[in-house]
Amino acid sequence: MSTTLRIKFERTGPVRYIGHLDMMRYFQKAIMRAGIDIRYSEGFNPHQIMSFAYPLGVSMETRGDYFDIDVLSYQDCETITGQLNAVMTDGIRVISTTVLPEGAKNAMASVAAADYLVHLCYGDGHTDPERKDDVMHDGMTEGNFLTEEMLRQFLSQKEIFITKETGKKTSVEDIRPGIFSLEQREDQMLFMKLKSGSDGNIKPAAILETLSDMFSLRLASDRIIRLEIYGKDEDGALVPLG
Repeated sequence: MSTTLRIKFERTGPVRYIGHLDMMRYFQKAIMRAGIDIRYSEGFNPHQIMSFAYPLGVSMETRGDYFDIDVLSYQDCETITGQLNAVMTDGIRVISTTVLPEGAKNAMASVAAADYLVHLCYGDGHTDPERKDDVMHDGMTEGNFLTEEMLRQFLSQKEIFITKETGKKTSVEDIRPGIFSLEQREDQMLFMKLKSGSDGNIKPAAILETLSDMFSLRLASDRIIRLEIYGKDEDGALVPLG
């Protein structure tokens, strides 16, 4: 009889350049080093029973990502957290461990939305809109900076269409229903709560590109932090996965 545990972790610093498959391999080895009694699949090529909620893009930081593991035995959740943190490398930390109820969806199947903090860049990469003298030579003008009024206009639209390319296929998608929140924060940060998961996925880059096209801006980002991942409760409300 096994128990499913949901593990919440953060990733910051240089390790943000590790790809998703390497992150999976890292945690597989860390679980072995930590001596956790994880369950393995049966057959000729057994592997650890592990499910990540939402693959992290290369260079993306996270303050709240999740993966599930099945264990055959354990002392308590705090001990599991401590065992893992004892073997973690710099920049990766386990925040918490929780027990999933029997019959609960795995992490990947549960994802419905995610929070992001997006560090804005203007023109040639400067992040401070007060430095207009530095960026005007790069094609910017005094009014080429994202404002609260622009965000209000953007969100007031009933439909916001983007073009998506998947392989050789091109499709048009209305992303407005999947933008749950969009607001400016201090230090040139843009907060986004966006639809995510197998039922539809909106990336922060798509929001920046659409804002740039709509208002003739030159928005980019040199730092994206995923703050939290959400599922839905019985009433359909968004709730953190852990």
